[in-house]
Amino acid sequence: MAEPVRPEDISSPPWQPGTRLVVGVLVTLIVMVLAYVLRNLVVSVVIAFLIAYMLDPIVSWLVQKARFPRVIATIVVMLIFIAVILGATTGIGYAFSQRIVDLAALFSDITVDIPSRLEMIGDLQFSIGPWDFDTSGISIEPLISDLVSSISPLLSQAGSLVGSVAIAAASVITTFFLDMVITFYLLLDFKKLRPALVRLVPETYREDFDFLLEESNQIWRAFLRGYIILALIIGLAVFITMSIAGLDFPLVMGLIGGLLEMVPMFGPIISAIIGALIALAQPANPWGLTPVAFSLLILGILTLIQQVENTILVPRIMGGNLNLHPLAVFLAIIAGGALGGFFGILLASPILATLRLFFGYIYSKVVDVDARPGPSVEASQPRSRANLTKIGETAANVWDRLKKMAENSVED
Repeated sequence: MAEPVRPEDISSPPWQPGTRLVVGVLVTLIVMVLAYVLRNLVVSVVIAFLIAYMLDPIVSWLVQKARFPRVIATIVVMLIFIAVILGATTGIGYAFSQRIVDLAALFSDITVDIPSRLEMIGDLQFSIGPWDFDTSGISIEPLISDLVSSISPLLSQAGSLVGSVAIAAASVITTFFLDMVITFYLLLDFKKLRPALVRLVPETYREDFDFLLEESNQIWRAFLRGYIILALIIGLAVFITMSIAGLDFPLVMGLIGGLLEMVPMFGPIISAIIGALIALAQPANPWGLTPVAFSLLILGILTLIQQVENTILVPRIMGGNLNLHPLAVFLAIIAGGALGGFFGILLASPILATLRLFFGYIYSKVVDVDARPGPSVEASQPRSRANLTKIGETAANVWDRLKKMAENSVED
């Protein structure tokens, strides 16, 4: 019986450059085809990796500070995350279901009143300046018949629409739990991913690759940390202002505002539009305004919150910015939406910054210049002590003036 071959006894000849090139191209094509065929699974893996990337600092903190075993810490964090996501989505779904019911009832009332309204138009008589108008001679029966025939197909498709929504909801739930399973296993060994990736690179390029990974980590940390803090602050601000304004479901509106804060440029606009639509469908408000006026009020409040965010919060809260031109971000959002849908829009900015980093490295190698450019994340400049002193003096002067005005009014 032949003895087994030991690994150290194997002398494998190196491949020729042409062989390496052909095999590399074939492997790349196979990976691209598999990624396209299994694109739904690839999207789930990417989403799970991003969730694990966000939750790993919490798990690591529990392991280091609270002395939890890695498995127990992962289970605790995953359960809390799932509970928060399910609670938020349930609340949003409940709010929208209530709004849909109200809008359906409003639509039903309108369709019932349309014939009588049209008959009133048929007897309408009015004058504009020297001209007199009389619509009694106009036959509106063909108009009513055409209107009914147009609405009937929409009503007949309501059942199929409900079925499609139910199928889509089941698909989303299945995908969500698949992502949670993948996230759990990624979190268990998340600290081992980076060393494993570095070992795949030839030894002469490991320092460069480790540098690129560290820069990418800074990009994504700056993006996630800043936008999570912004989402929490904006969500709380929207909840408080909508409660004071008297909008229905203020907590759900706060959740919507916080979640859509993660969508660059368009997220706050969509949030404001949703709030205006909810106000428009609300039957009554504490201010006695008409639905249109109340909707404009809500739109104005949400727009004001956006302006405060853009001018005050974003420069202060974002610990580092990605140093991207607004036009580049806008084009990246359009491309991300075309290629990756909602998640492509959501992650357009950090992906663009990461691609700029890697393509910058490739360009530096091609033209033979310094392969390590400056940091991809530019830290925000802290306020100087002089600026803080000036702000304090201004606040003190304003306070003194207000106090003198109050004293003068009391003396008068």
